[in-house]
Amino acid sequence: MAGKRFRRTIAAAASVGVVGLATVIPATMASAAPPGPAAGLNPSVTETATGAVTVYYTASDGSVFTVPGGGGTPSQVGTGRIATAPAAIVAGTTQVVFGVTSGGGLWTATQSGGKWGAWTSLGGTLTSQPGAAFEGPNAADYAVFARGTNGAVWARDHTSAGWGAWHSDGGNLLAGTGPAAAADNGVYLLVVGTNKQLYIAKAGLTGFSGAGGLTTATPGLASIPGSVVGFVRGTDNVAYYHKFVSTTPGWHAMGGKFASGLGAAAAGSGTYTAGQGTDGNVYRATGNWSTYPPKLSGWGAVTAHE
Repeated sequence: MAGKRFRRTIAAAASVGVVGLATVIPATMASAAPPGPAAGLNPSVTETATGAVTVYYTASDGSVFTVPGGGGTPSQVGTGRIATAPAAIVAGTTQVVFGVTSGGGLWTATQSGGKWGAWTSLGGTLTSQPGAAFEGPNAADYAVFARGTNGAVWARDHTSAGWGAWHSDGGNLLAGTGPAAAADNGVYLLVVGTNKQLYIAKAGLTGFSGAGGLTTATPGLASIPGSVVGFVRGTDNVAYYHKFVSTTPGWHAMGGKFASGLGAAAAGSGTYTAGQGTDGNVYRATGNWSTYPPKLSGWGAVTAHE
């Protein structure tokens, strides 16, 4: 991923179509024992303003589990099953998780007061895992994104009035990859194009422009004060980061070996990045971005499945 190949300039591609609706009812969870992460699906991360971190992963039977960021006993998110990696955000004091079923429909569940509500359908005919971002300032202001059947990014926005209609944010994503999203005075999207290179856009405001890099896995994106930071698994399976500023510092290795894409979240100047290692377990690294280059923790295990 490093070197000249990783700094290639890319032209944006756009494709817009119509997303239909599909209603697929999630199956009931049958096993009481927490299964391990499904092979190749990246975890998602949420981090509160106080630094409390939760990691979400899709299990081998399609159920969704959470585990504390420092490791611990997994707990199940409702009784639904999905076919993709999950996407999770913190909206006020509520945790919101999204996933796409085998039929292409988007489903969501929320946790408030320590209890998970039932999974509910948001429709759509989608072809990737979702990405999501909390926009604020109100707790009800967030959005979810995924690849549609035409390869473009499709989105639904949530406000205090409820869910808006599906709309396209353009792009032409590599099959098998989904968009990463993070809010910084608007929502940024980081995606993988059909040429396996990375693109970034401000949803609804700019088109996609080249971000360098080369990958075949869904990236992660997190918002820190005044900037956003992208995380990606390179073609050498190592993790890389990129701080997006007016004078771009480029992509830099942060070690590890991964079998999935990466998930990321931030609280203040701190980031938390997670990915599935080649042994099938979820690993995490923290970053302190109060100075640049960031201070990175190295990778530690979150799950311990054999």
